[in-house]
Amino acid sequence: MFRRLLIAAAALLCLSACAPEPEWYSPPMQRDAPQNAEPRAVGSVIAMDSPLADSYIVSGVLRGEPLSQWRWTNQRPELRFFLTETKGLKFFMDFVLAEATFQSTGPVTVRFSIDGKPLGSAHYNKPGEQHYEKEVPESLLKTSEPVTVAAEVDKVYVSPQDGVKLGFLLVRAGFEQ
Repeated sequence: MFRRLLIAAAALLCLSACAPEPEWYSPPMQRDAPQNAEPRAVGSVIAMDSPLADSYIVSGVLRGEPLSQWRWTNQRPELRFFLTETKGLKFFMDFVLAEATFQSTGPVTVRFSIDGKPLGSAHYNKPGEQHYEKEVPESLLKTSEPVTVAAEVDKVYVSPQDGVKLGFLLVRAGFEQ
């Protein structure tokens, strides 16, 4: 009885391997994506606790815990925003200079730029919560493509364990009226 079952199972196994090959066909024609086809970020302001935060980050922001209120930056974090208007906007950034890193770096200066053009800078003499805000000349902004903002800190903390360079803790940034 067992032998018959074994032979039947082997026959079924052999028969199941006999299937015709799928037909070949050419891959579809490749086309360039139209301009502005890149997925758009949802708005002109982002908080690091948003599930969409990664879509605003260009570089220089480390991955954090999901939905954490802040993320560590390197020396020069860059974010991108899509604007629907350019008149009367202010750029702002809320961040924290951590006590632990500030003990090593001391006072720092942060230079802000939009698409590589200087916006302004600020000097911070103490650790803790910081807020930067500056009116943005309309000539620096556009609605047809992403606007990239960089914030470069002049001194960074270098972790002795892994050599990672830490700038500050980014909380929120964006453009508001």
